[in-house]
Amino acid sequence: MSDGRSVSGQLKKFVFRGKSSTNGDTRGEYLEIVIPELLTAGYSFYTWPSAPLLAWYLWTQRRHLRGLRVLELGCGTGLPGILAAKCGARVTLTDSVALPRSLRHLSACCEANGLVPNRDVKILGLAWGLFLSEVHALRPVDLLLASDCFYEPSQFEEVLSTVAYLLDGTDGRFLCSYQERSADWSIEALLKKWGLKGALLDLDSLSESSGLVSTMAEALPDYPDSDFSDDDQSPLDISFSKASDHVRKLTSKLDNTQLLELYGLYKQGTEGKCNTPKPGWLDGRGRRKWDAWRALGDMPSDEAKHKYIVLVQKYAPELTELSDDGMKEAWVAVSSMRKSPEPELIHNELSILDAARENCPGRITELLAKHPEMRHESDDDGLTALHWAADRNATKALQALLDGGCNVDMTDESGQTALHYAASCGHVESTKLLLNAGASLLKDEDDCTPLDIAADEEIKKLLEGAK
Repeated sequence: MSDGRSVSGQLKKFVFRGKSSTNGDTRGEYLEIVIPELLTAGYSFYTWPSAPLLAWYLWTQRRHLRGLRVLELGCGTGLPGILAAKCGARVTLTDSVALPRSLRHLSACCEANGLVPNRDVKILGLAWGLFLSEVHALRPVDLLLASDCFYEPSQFEEVLSTVAYLLDGTDGRFLCSYQERSADWSIEALLKKWGLKGALLDLDSLSESSGLVSTMAEALPDYPDSDFSDDDQSPLDISFSKASDHVRKLTSKLDNTQLLELYGLYKQGTEGKCNTPKPGWLDGRGRRKWDAWRALGDMPSDEAKHKYIVLVQKYAPELTELSDDGMKEAWVAVSSMRKSPEPELIHNELSILDAARENCPGRITELLAKHPEMRHESDDDGLTALHWAADRNATKALQALLDGGCNVDMTDESGQTALHYAASCGHVESTKLLLNAGASLLKDEDDCTPLDIAADEEIKKLLEGAK
């Protein structure tokens, strides 16, 4: 292994683009990374072929990278790690401690892309398989990266022992790309030895059209084309289809809570009871969508479709003026529920969780006065009334719960507090109430604080001021 001596240099450009955009604009998202390469005897001064592949995969996952702690092993010019940093991850780039010149070149690669070493990204020399104090300080890590680190069989175990050490006791994952150079080379036995499990990713999956990256708007109103004409569909299904088509025009006007409620009803109406596993830790948005669907329990599909249509009409009153083929007339034809609105909530029958969801502070005060133990009551997912009030931005209910002595830092099954819910949903007033009540910036099971998952700039400022 040589640290090399420069012979000549070149600037290599890597361009990453989104597959599509909306409103006729096909430019999509765009990121350009430039890598200064040196043609030397050493192999850490130019970009190996597996690095762009790994970087492209990370690009398809860019919406999930923000705030993650990412560490790249043997990074050479650091293309994947630099891309992760540009997408909002907290990145540490590492290469051999025995190659100080390579580490200096890595710093130059970061600077070429506007990243200041040891401010925007950390750069560190490591020795694989040697667990010194600085290696321990790197834990915990959410995502380990490596490209073309499996090129010399004598070092395979050193790489994997380092991976096993960094991932031990965490929910972190290891993503690597490498070029097969011999049919006799395998890491399967070493994976088993070090307690690791691996799976191959299909190259065909490395595209945004595969669904690896999704937005709320993409998942909300995508009503599938029917194999039947309108004459073969019920009036309910026709109205539901028209409502879901119209939601595409509303997504920019609705907040996260409204979008999630529509999403849950849409999935319940089209697929019935939630029947999919809860998304993993890397997909926070997917987990919130899953929660919105699962919260509907055994609600019949037709009821979910009705509620969906009523909700769309609420957000788009102009739809109630549609003529004979519109949803208003269709609902009159098929449902007495349209003629006879749902009864109003019966105040003295509300549970404390219902009262929180429906923003009924009087009922909450009444229940807590009679049954103070209800402060700790939760649903199947560990959500307390405080969580539900924060999720719905039910500020009056939230204040009543806080006044009633509810612990402001109670957590759900994922270790998230009410402040996590208020911050992730963009609810400024609920965030203020919780902070005024002394809410802490606790970490959840994914090691994220409310600040890590906040998207709203005003909320970020509030949380930063509370640190």
